Amino acid sequence: MLITQYETLRGAVLGDALPPEARAGLLLFLRRGMCGWARAVATIGTPPQPTGSRPTNWKMPEELRAVVHIFAAMAIHASPYGAAL
Repeated sequence: MLITQYETLRGAVLGDALPPEARAGLLLFLRRGMCGWARAVATIGTPPQPTGSRPTNWKMPEELRAVVHIFAAMAIHASPYGAAL
């Protein structure tokens, strides 16, 4: 169960659609980190399983890809001191 949920979140990072029922897990993962997320998932029990899946030929829309590249460039060029380079 833990592995399945982790793979769902990992797939979302790689471009898969994130099922609505997995969004709470993503927020928990981002807020508490992997260890906190794993503890919570192990404590809660089995959540409902996703009913659908993305088609095998699904590709991230070009607009979203551009946004990801913009944020990545901003993060790479950010100064650790808060000032622009």
